[in-house]
Parts: sequence; C-alpha cells; structure tokens
Amino acid sequence: MYDTKSNIKVLIIDDNPAIHADFKKILGPKESIEHLRLNSLDSQLFDEPGNSSGFPHFKLDSAMQGYEAVVKVDQALKQNEPYAVAFLDIRMPPGIDGIETAKKIWQLDPNIQIVLCTAYSDYTWEETIRYLGQRDNLLILKKPFDPITVRQLCCALCHKWQLLQESREYTEQLENKVQERTQSLQELLSVTRSTLESSADGILVMNNLNQVIDFNENLRKLFKIPDEVISSKDANYLLHHIAQKISQPDIFLTLAEKLSKSNSKTKTISLKCKDNHILEIYTQPYKMKDKVSGRIWCFRDITKRAQLEEQLQYQATHDSLTDLPNRILLTERLSQILSQSRRHGNHFCVLFVDLDRFKLINDSFNHIAGDKLLQDVVRRLRAVMREEDILARLGGDEFIAVLDSLQDEAHTANIAQKLLEVFSDPFIINGHEITVTASIGIATYPRDGESIDELLRNADIAMYRAKEQGGNQFQFYTHSLGQKSLAKLTLESELHRAIENEEFILCYQPQIDLATRKLVSAEALIRWQHPERGIILPIDFIPVAEESGLIIPIGEWVLREACRQNKRWQELGFPRIRVAVNVATKQLKQRNFKTVVERILTETGLNPQDLEIEITENIVLTGREAMSIFNDLKQLGVNLALDNFGSGYTILNHLKLFPIDRLKIDPSYITHIHSSKVDEIIIEAIITLAKNLNLDVLAEGVESKEQIDFLKDRQCNGVQGYYFCKPLDVTDFQHFLQNTFSS
Repeated sequence: MYDTKSNIKVLIIDDNPAIHADFKKILGPKESIEHLRLNSLDSQLFDEPGNSSGFPHFKLDSAMQGYEAVVKVDQALKQNEPYAVAFLDIRMPPGIDGIETAKKIWQLDPNIQIVLCTAYSDYTWEETIRYLGQRDNLLILKKPFDPITVRQLCCALCHKWQLLQESREYTEQLENKVQERTQSLQELLSVTRSTLESSADGILVMNNLNQVIDFNENLRKLFKIPDEVISSKDANYLLHHIAQKISQPDIFLTLAEKLSKSNSKTKTISLKCKDNHILEIYTQPYKMKDKVSGRIWCFRDITKRAQLEEQLQYQATHDSLTDLPNRILLTERLSQILSQSRRHGNHFCVLFVDLDRFKLINDSFNHIAGDKLLQDVVRRLRAVMREEDILARLGGDEFIAVLDSLQDEAHTANIAQKLLEVFSDPFIINGHEITVTASIGIATYPRDGESIDELLRNADIAMYRAKEQGGNQFQFYTHSLGQKSLAKLTLESELHRAIENEEFILCYQPQIDLATRKLVSAEALIRWQHPERGIILPIDFIPVAEESGLIIPIGEWVLREACRQNKRWQELGFPRIRVAVNVATKQLKQRNFKTVVERILTETGLNPQDLEIEITENIVLTGREAMSIFNDLKQLGVNLALDNFGSGYTILNHLKLFPIDRLKIDPSYITHIHSSKVDEIIIEAIITLAKNLNLDVLAEGVESKEQIDFLKDRQCNGVQGYYFCKPLDVTDFQHFLQNTFSS
C-alpha cells in the first residue's frame, strides 16, 4: 500500500514562480506559529493529535505549463508514485489552460484530486462543469488564497485520496480473490469468509439466480438484518430490506434491477440512510471459470468523509469569523439573482457596507476586540434584514448586502437607514463602550450596472463618497461619482508614470529669522511637471498619492533630492542652511523609516543637523508609537518640526514629552491678524507655549508688513511666506542665496 502519511506527492501547476514559492511556504515542513495553527485545525478536522508528525509530509513538485504537468503525471504513474493532489492554475499562457490540462491529466490518472486555482474573473462553476463534467475529485479555489484554507484543503484531499486508494486496493484484492477460486467451492468460501469478516464494509455476494451466496457480519449490523431475512437466502428480499433503510429506496432498487439485467456493469453510488448515515455502494460482477456467476455488493459507511467534504465546501464558501457567505458564495448567489432579474425584469440593490475608522479600533484595542466587534455588527445587521436578503463579508470590515425585489429607491433608502441605525447604540467589547458608524454605498440593477463586477465596483465608489462626506450615511451611485472615480484612477496611473519618468521637481521657500531678517532655512516643496498639464501643485495629487500608497516612493524621492541639493549648495561654498521636508504619516509609520533617512544622509553626505523633518499634528495623537518614531529620528541628529500647529487636536501632554524642535503656526491664523482678535490670542498662546517648552516657533503664510510687525512684537522666531519670497525653483533659489549672502 502507498504510504500517504510519510510520502504524499502534491503537484503545483502554475506559470508564476511566486505562486510555487507561496505553496512551498504553506505546505512545506517548516515549523512556525502559522504551522502550529494549521496543525491545531488539522487536529479538529481529522480527530488526530495536533502535532506535525501526525500529518502528511507533502512531497511538492512543480510544473510551469500544462504539458509539463501531463508528462510528470505520466512519469509518476510509471514509477508507481502517483500524485495525490494537483493545484492547477486556470491561466498559463502561452500553453494550454487549466481546463485542458485537467482533461489530459485525468485521461492518465482519473484518481488524482484536482484543485482549480482561479481568479475572480475566470470560469464559473457551471462553465467548469460543462467542460470537465461533474466529478467528485474537482474543487475550485478562488484567488487570493488563505494559507490556512489551502493547508486544510490539501490535508483533506490527501486524506480523501488515501481512502479512495484503500477502497480501490481492497476491491482489486477482492476481485483477484474471486478470480482465483478455481480449485473448489469450499476453498473459495473459506478464503472469502476470512476476507469478508476482516473488511470494515458490509459485503453481500449473490449469484445469477438471486440467491445469497455469502455476506459478512458487518452487513447484518449495518442494516440490522433479522435472521428470517438472512435465512431466506433470497437476495431480492435482502436487497428490499436494505432499501427500506435508505432515504431514497426507489433509486437503490432501480439500480439493483438494472444491474440484474446487465451482469457486466460495475457501479458506484452514494446514498443517504434514514438515520442520516451516508453510504458508498459499490457493486461489480464476479466470475468463476471465466463466466459471470453473480454480483458482489459492498456497502461502506462514508459519513465522516462526506461530512469532511461538506465541511471543506462550507469553509471554502463562508467567512470563518462571522459565518457569513464569502466572496465565492456571494458571487454564486448574485449570479442566480442576476439571471432571475433578467428573466423577470426585476430590480435589486447591492449595498457596500464599510465600518468607519475600524482600523483605529484595532490599533487602540487589539485584533481580538476587533473580531468581536465584527461579530456583534453582523448580529445587529442580520436582525434588521429580511430572511431572503443576502449579507456577505468580503474581508476586513467590508460587507455586502443584497436586497432583492425592491419597490423603488425610497424603499431601498429606508432599508439602508435601518442598517445605519443598528450602529446608534454603542457596542460593549471587553467592558469598553465602543461607538462605531458605517458608510454605505448603493448600486441598483440594472441602472447602475448589468454585471456583478459593475454593481460591486459602483457600490464601492458610492461607499467611498459616503466616507468623504463624513461617514455614518448612505450614498446612491451616480454617473458623476463614476466619473470622479475614473479621474482618480487615471491620476493614480499617471503618478506611477511620473515616478518612473522622474517628472517631479522641488521648489524651495526661504524661512527668515525675524530678529536678523536673515535666511536661516528653507522648506522643500514638491511640484509635478506634468507633460501635458504643466505644473501641478501638491494639493491636486498628494491626497491620491497618500490613498494609493504612492506617497512612500514619492516621499523618499523628496527626502533624497532635498538632502542632495542642500549638500550641493554647501559644496558650491554657500553657508549651511537647514532644509525642511514634509513627511506623510504613512512614511513615518514604515518600520524602516529611520533606516531610510539614515541611508539617504549617508548617500548624500549631508550633516543630519541640516535636515528638518516636518510632521503633522495627527501623528502626535498616536502616543507611544509617535514617541518611538520621534526618538529614532532624534538619535540620527535631525531636527523635528510640528507643521500646521493649531489646525489639529494635539494633546499638550504629548507635546511636552516629544523631542520636537520647532512649532509651525498654521497659516489660517496668520491670515486673520488684525481682523480676528481670537486668532491673535491663539497666536500669542502658541508663541508663549513654544517659549515655555524651549521650542523654536515659525509662522507660515506671512504676506504683509502688518503681520510681520505683529509677530515680531510677540517674539516669534521666524517667518515663511510671500512677503519675503515665494517658492523658488533650484536655479532661482540659488540666485536668492547668492544675493542674500553676498550683501
């Protein structure tokens, strides 16, 4: 027998080397926390001790194309080392695709378990069945993969493959035994008796005259067969008794009748018993002296295997945390609703529900609390939805509600409002009251889309519009929203190109010491030299860069270019000045941000004291995390400035603890000097606060002599604004340096 515990072969078929690497990480022998979790889940599924030595040791093999996989399967069979499972990608250009590959593999080895790894837009289940036929050794796994699901799926399929191997081996042994009974009937019965009783299956042997030739005790126990039925030796009587134990007796009896008229046929079916057990029924003719003499029936209890398959199917289509349908099942159900709506002209709505500030809750508490919150949210949402409505989880804090057969938009709005109202009462998580709101985007079929992709995408766009409006509301999709979303995607694409083509430049705005009226520093300000639209200011592209994550490479370029240029001016003989660079929160939160700054300073040769990093007030609110970031930067010797001070919600106690060198007063206050007494008082308070904390203070947006006089009277250290100089490109700023330091 093939030892599947210690030497199970798994074939990975994919044209992407990264996918092969991922499978090796998931299915390889390496012990890790993740593998321990997998082992624990394996233990629950297979009712075996949860340690790695009890699980299959996968022998992984790789094929980059379909024909290569077919060759490997053929070679494995010839070497009597068949593969148990194949994970097969649908798309593998330029060769044959996954569907054709599966066909060719099954022509060689019909027993291999195949998992089709498919993307969201690949074949549907119905299309796959149409091409490959209904098979019990085919599963579809949608991308992206969850490591735990892949590991459990592989373990379960290997276990199933092993059971089928054992079943086939036993059946083959039994057939061989029957064929060898040529010596005498007594010898035949003796060998059969020991074989029958050693089997875990219920076995019945009958001849062509419908007489019971033999059976084993497991058959009697399995169907609780009374003595009078056994003693009758009437196979039809016995089969009718067995049929009464089956939920669909007519199917079984019809099969028995058909096979009695065609002794050459072999058949395997699965049927459910009235006591909820699942039976695999296998029957084949047997021969004596080269003539068909009768038929053997094998009844195997496969309840555990069927439950395992059902559990695997459930896990593949449901979210493990909330028990809601996942994207796979949502897509199937949406397909059904879409087909019905097309036939009957009905309308339905897709609601994209996303929790507001859920990441902050995870960061403030922990992921366990976040998971508990999601479960409570699902309970509340289900409570106000109709039984026929669909609620699914896409992942994270994103949910999809599908409302079928709606009357009009007002009806939809009423239901959406009810969904929002479930968040009105706070959630109690681990003794803490947590207030959560949600943003909902609504797309209606067929007005807002006639495909699943369109409806989900447009509901998502509407949801983001609700978030932009402050959250805790719902928004219907409109054409204008779609245009805005398209414009944002276009801008993001152009930003990618701008990074590759180095389309950015830096301008520098002088920062002047008020007491001496001399240049002491400058702020580096990014501009985008768009090849078609000319100069684009940061306000028009930085928000998209931050949302898309492109702020990371852009910000690193700004930091490197500012340091390089400052060092260049020093090499040209200009006095040292400090250059300030704005850094986004996403940049600061990179684990390696300190390393990035340190590397840039080393590459450019700039003294750390000649670099100032400007940060926003909001980062201060993150407490200990911000403290760690600031301390890392101060260890390098760079200066730190708090930008736009007064526009956010800085906690003063945090400000006292953080190693900040300078406060920059927000321009909105400077604008109202001499027109708003309140703003003047705030400016005075900020300057006093800075002085008491021994911090430098600089006013941004200074544009008039009156503002200069006011700030100087309050002993503000420095100013920046159009009164002295607008932002200058590198050439003009160099002229400014020459004029400043030569006078």
